Amino acid sequence: MNLKNIRLLMGMDSRFHYTRPLFWVLLILLGFISFGLSGGNMRIQSGDTAVGGDEQVWLTSEFSNGLMMPMVAFIFYSFFAAVAAGMAVPRDEELNVGPILHSTKVTPGEYIWAKFSAVTVLFLVVMAIHLALAMFFNHLWPHADAERIRGPFEVMNYLRPALLMSLPFVLFICGTSFAVGSITKRPILVFAAPTVLFVASVFFLWDWSPSDLSPKVNQWLMWLEPSGFRWINETWIKLDRGVEFYNREPIGYDAPFLISRLVWAGIGILSVFG
Repeated sequence: MNLKNIRLLMGMDSRFHYTRPLFWVLLILLGFISFGLSGGNMRIQSGDTAVGGDEQVWLTSEFSNGLMMPMVAFIFYSFFAAVAAGMAVPRDEELNVGPILHSTKVTPGEYIWAKFSAVTVLFLVVMAIHLALAMFFNHLWPHADAERIRGPFEVMNYLRPALLMSLPFVLFICGTSFAVGSITKRPILVFAAPTVLFVASVFFLWDWSPSDLSPKVNQWLMWLEPSGFRWINETWIKLDRGVEFYNREPIGYDAPFLISRLVWAGIGILSVFG
């Protein structure tokens, strides 16, 4: 596999991705979401997320970001990623790029990995800009309740939830959507994975927890839920540990959960091999 060929194809695809409306619309949307969340005007919640009585958990704490980032990635990243990744190969077929590629020394493997890598890097850039926007609005933008809702700036309060919770899901959506689009060439099927996961999560995986639910079943549901929201909610939020804990302590990521995140990311990457 020639890395130079992959790099050249990635460059061409990246220039296309960074100039298309999809990229800029998502960034504008994430900017509005970051602004809304920073002032408490917009909240993403499931069930009862109030903890510690009347006191306010800092919006800048790792726990607040651990609740917010998986939900934003799941709800907003997923469909944009499905379009960008799933339509990468079908778009080239519509433009009749095949005969041009066959006249070069580019192998099918180089072509596939260049296309997938360009989409993956695109959403890494989106995630980096999203984190920068969240940091800016959470710490620098003036708000009337700033002293009550803001804590000290800690970059890891943003990086850990993004890397350990949001990124594996983004890799999964990019990889599976890319595979579906490449194999079927049907745009409608590209939305299958994010749509099924969204419906299953809203009605079942996020907060379905009857009193007679077996702890073992609950653990499996925490690992099977793709965004990571159920895990953090069931493990750390449902049992109120007090505002001071949520404001000052980092999230404790247990080994089974981290393994589940690697599995989700691995499924996405391995889908491209198919």
